[in-house]
Amino acid sequence: MQIYEMAQYEFRGIVWVLVSLLLVLAVLLVYVVQAPAFEASGDGLRIRGTLFGRTIPAAALRLSEARVVDLRTTPALQPAWRLFGVGLPGYRAGWFRLGNKERALVFLGRSHRALYIPTTAGYALLIAPNDPDGCLGTLRSGAA
Repeated sequence: MQIYEMAQYEFRGIVWVLVSLLLVLAVLLVYVVQAPAFEASGDGLRIRGTLFGRTIPAAALRLSEARVVDLRTTPALQPAWRLFGVGLPGYRAGWFRLGNKERALVFLGRSHRALYIPTTAGYALLIAPNDPDGCLGTLRSGAA
């Protein structure tokens, strides 16, 4: 019986592809996990500094129904299922289904206080600015 080994092969190309992919994923993760900034004005709400950022015009925000909530006592508004986004301990960002089955664009950190804002576009915003009451006040004063 004769045993033949496989001919010489080169897998350095595969290693470089894998290393490149890991670097791209690392950069993407750093970008996605950045703390977003919420810019409230009379024109609406601008969410920047994240992959899921956008500008939502004041006309699309249902501010009469918006409120500051304590997520520890409002399980219906807690993010329950992640649809597309990031869910890390102490950081959630992206599209989620809330406990009440509503679709929401979520930006939450470790804080249990959040600002809940329904929109006319078929989803809600659940964000945690450092001053949720002030953010809601700014949005409402601009809409008045």
